[in-house]
Amino acid sequence: MKKVIKIVLVVLGILILTSAVIILSLVLATVIHMKKQVNSFDKTRIEISQVQDGVYEGKSETDLVKVEVRVTVSNGEISDIEILKHECGLGKPAEEMIPTMIQKNDVEVDAITNATYSSEVIKDAIRNALRNGKRQD
Repeated sequence: MKKVIKIVLVVLGILILTSAVIILSLVLATVIHMKKQVNSFDKTRIEISQVQDGVYEGKSETDLVKVEVRVTVSNGEISDIEILKHECGLGKPAEEMIPTMIQKNDVEVDAITNATYSSEVIKDAIRNALRNGKRQD
């Protein structure tokens, strides 16, 4: 009987270990893919003074994070940023960088720790919105 219990425990241990390796592999593959998606964003700096006054919407997404924003520009400055949609899992804290963007009148602020990918997707959506209002030279 003890031998049967020992065999069952060994098999159970192998199954648990195999499952853990598969899950970790999937998580790692997802993170690597998401990093590639974020790295492909157009991070060209937007000169706010070159954006016409108005209200602009933009969006950006990766496989795991989807963002839609509305950005208001007044007198050559960002006066408001609204998050219309932010599907993000654990990345909700990334929205905390919005007041800093408005205060600094700049999209390129530090990402929020532990919400890096959501931060980058939010910044990309804002850049996309501002591109809609950029003056054509």
